[in-house]
Amino acid sequence: MSKMLKVTPTDDYTLIVEFENGNLIVFNMKDLIETMPYSSLKDLNRFKNITLEEKAICWPDPIPGKAALYPIRLTVDNMLFAIRE
Repeated sequence: MSKMLKVTPTDDYTLIVEFENGNLIVFNMKDLIETMPYSSLKDLNRFKNITLEEKAICWPDPIPGKAALYPIRLTVDNMLFAIRE
């Protein structure tokens, strides 16, 4: 899989992921944010506050200055696995 170049979060809890080879994924996170690891992303402002690492989309810790037990990250593999279900 090629490198993610850009991720655009939308108001309807989808992510538009652009890759260096020109491919595009529109990933709907509505169901995923109902699960425990991603539940803090129900806040739309928090959902839109992303950073892009080489192989993952990341969100900051839910409480500023206090590290989360499990950082919130989403990889391409996570997205593909969720789509298969």
